[in-house]
Amino acid sequence: MRLRHIEVFHAIMRTGSLSKAAELLCVSQPAVSKVLAHAERSVGLKLFSRTHGRLQPTREAELLFAETQKLQSNLDSIRDLARNLALRPQGLLRIGCLPSLGLTLVPQAVQAFRASYPEVSLKIQTRHTTELINALLTRELDIGIALDPPARPGIAALELGRTAVVCVAPPDEPSPPDAPLALQDFVNGDWIGIGNVDPLGVAIGHLLEAEGVEGRFPVVEAQTWYVARALAARGIGRVLLDELTAKCAGEPVAIRRVEPEPTVGVHAVCRDGGLDSQAGNAFLDVLRGCLGRA
Repeated sequence: MRLRHIEVFHAIMRTGSLSKAAELLCVSQPAVSKVLAHAERSVGLKLFSRTHGRLQPTREAELLFAETQKLQSNLDSIRDLARNLALRPQGLLRIGCLPSLGLTLVPQAVQAFRASYPEVSLKIQTRHTTELINALLTRELDIGIALDPPARPGIAALELGRTAVVCVAPPDEPSPPDAPLALQDFVNGDWIGIGNVDPLGVAIGHLLEAEGVEGRFPVVEAQTWYVARALAARGIGRVLLDELTAKCAGEPVAIRRVEPEPTVGVHAVCRDGGLDSQAGNAFLDVLRGCLGRA
């Protein structure tokens, strides 16, 4: 099958009709019918049958659809990349960050940046680490802000500063808030996990393993950090989080230092070659300053 065959085939599978597929592709219905017929001849298979006036995919079509999903997704990414390359917006800085940093660090940095660069428009998106990196590669974003992002071809990471990993506890935590909490004591009580789909969760898992306290299970696992913080605020248990997330606005919690004192890096991620705009580099300088005051 040629790429045009796959594109038309996917449009029909997604919409369920020739007319709707034609609308999706912005072509005529006869053009879609012609490409479909050519695709069926080229593969020697019947891909659709008509039942009560509606198109029904054959079993062979369903198998082909499953196998070509990834290719179609790659084609969509190429289109997004081409469109974003053509747009090259002037005076616009597109920033992506982790959801938790969108509640703390980034608003503070945006306020300071706008005071010095009022002529630059900003577009802020919150995404998880993998989504941030993919959006950078397809040029949907100019800068991503993440915690200890994994290495990825085509992506450069620059550490802007570090933040402590702290224990977020219910507000009525009986122990003195100023006293550091040993990791062994942390897992001996009710605690909340944040999974291992993000680098912070992986780092905390390695930390517990290094201290010989692995194999203990959380009472709740919440892969969204500020959900984990909200659970701690409700007295469900303690949770280990970066200090920026711990201090974000929300219900009152007790924040305790952890012993030993782990930290995670706050990184700016961009495409290889670095930022090519004065505004982008200026925003990173503002972020560094905000981290230094955090």
